[in-house]
Amino acid sequence: MTNPFPLRSVGVNVAGRRTRFGVVLSAAVLLSCATAALTAVAANPVATDGGLRARDCTTDAWLSRESPTRVRYIVWCGVQSGRVTLRINRRDAGLSGFSPTARATGPGALGPMRCRPLGRDRVFCAARKSGPVTYQGTVAVPTGTRCDAMLKLNVWRWTGDSVDFPNGCPKSYEPRERKIGQIIGDRAFEGLDLDLAGDRGAIVHRAKSLLAAWRRGNPVARWTSEEEAFGMPLRASEQRELEYRDVYTEHFQDLVERGGWVEKNAPDTYAGYEIDWEAGGIIYVGFTEEPVETLERLKGRLIAPDRFHPIPVTPTYTEDQLERIWTSFPRQNSRLWNLVNETGIHYIANKIEVGTEHVARVRRLIAEEYGPDAPFEVVFAPPVELL
Repeated sequence: MTNPFPLRSVGVNVAGRRTRFGVVLSAAVLLSCATAALTAVAANPVATDGGLRARDCTTDAWLSRESPTRVRYIVWCGVQSGRVTLRINRRDAGLSGFSPTARATGPGALGPMRCRPLGRDRVFCAARKSGPVTYQGTVAVPTGTRCDAMLKLNVWRWTGDSVDFPNGCPKSYEPRERKIGQIIGDRAFEGLDLDLAGDRGAIVHRAKSLLAAWRRGNPVARWTSEEEAFGMPLRASEQRELEYRDVYTEHFQDLVERGGWVEKNAPDTYAGYEIDWEAGGIIYVGFTEEPVETLERLKGRLIAPDRFHPIPVTPTYTEDQLERIWTSFPRQNSRLWNLVNETGIHYIANKIEVGTEHVARVRRLIAEEYGPDAPFEVVFAPPVELL
């Protein structure tokens, strides 16, 4: 019987992880490169060029105040280096002209973005960058039509693209500002303010400064605020850090889960792993025997070996054992049905975490059905609300 309950906070093999579509894609591409390239990334945790396209740009457009037939566009890009491309499209309404270059400003600028026509309603632009940069250009449209059609700005598939009426048009969608409380909470989840040692005033000040940078059009703050990126404005060093985490996490998962390392080196002792983002992206890895020695052997194959620690208390159960218990919980005809709201594997605790509104009763029933020493941790959790 498969387990019908959703994971709460620790799930199998993705403990504590949030999905970052655009950034994970970048890590996956990097990990397909040669070992030498991975070594370079470890030494300098920024997505390197290598002929690749940068994937950390976002776009917007607004009505020009200088001419009733012009629309201004902007491309904000973060810390990655590489090629930047922009496709401008105003389907069914056409473009009557465009600026042949888009001005580049910022420490990562390597020259302007150069544009050429692709037809009556399309323009293609390209540039190279070595870090944060802002590109600004214009397109011209027939008189009186600026708000008659949406302008499509495409920089990389679904990440950072814009399909909207220019800002200033009645139907335009205004970008949503992040709330200070949301920024603080998200930064705490990622462990980005550990250097402030819990100083609440300093934490609030930093969050306000980042929101101010977003309002000013800081390219890193603009890109990282996108939902496809990190959902909050970051500093350049923080974008590098979070992208680096994705790189070494993906590399670890490829090696351990898909590369056969466990089957060859620890088939009967591997106890899983859990990521502690709040502690700065530390990955705890467990083995039921020789945990320190086995992890040291694994570290020799890993990027960022200093980010990998043994689970503090040597696990009793292997990952396979925990998964077998979890996938069959509750047992058929068990009195626990309708009492349990959520379940998941807590690898650091080496237990099955069970969420319920009836904590004492569920603990008693688990002890009766599985024994008092069974690997379960019962916590309070309300029913899951289906969207």
